[in-house]
Amino acid sequence: MSLDDDLENLATAAISDWPEIRHSGQLVAAIRDLYRTHLSFPQFWTPQEREEYIEEWADTDVQQLATQFDDVIDVVIDRFCRQNGYMPHQEDAAEMIDKARKAAVYDLECCVAYLAEDLAQKAIHTAGRTVSSMTGCSPAARRSRRKRGRGRRRIR
Repeated sequence: MSLDDDLENLATAAISDWPEIRHSGQLVAAIRDLYRTHLSFPQFWTPQEREEYIEEWADTDVQQLATQFDDVIDVVIDRFCRQNGYMPHQEDAAEMIDKARKAAVYDLECCVAYLAEDLAQKAIHTAGRTVSSMTGCSPAARRSRRKRGRGRRRIR
């Protein structure tokens, strides 16, 4: 499936099952699946490293999405009242809230793009290094420090 299809499915599920989807853990599971499907990880990463990365970012994004979902009611109704001078009808308010929540889910597309770029940078800058790599302690690094550390010797 494409990213748009996955986001559409996630938005539909999140909007229709809110807030139960958040409390049941289904939302974080869905976002983790989204990241597993649409992110390319460096080949040298272990499955555990991949899962840690996914969990860290998915947990953060679920927190932000949940905050947006909860705040959208006040934001949408307040904006409508300021623009029109009266409260929206219940059906209109529900439609506006659903639309704003769907937009919040589609903001995850930007998160996927950001994480893809982050992973690409990590792949470039850490290619071939192991977790315990100490490139500053290599023989070449020690030689270069030794050369810099010597001052000119004065002949007396």
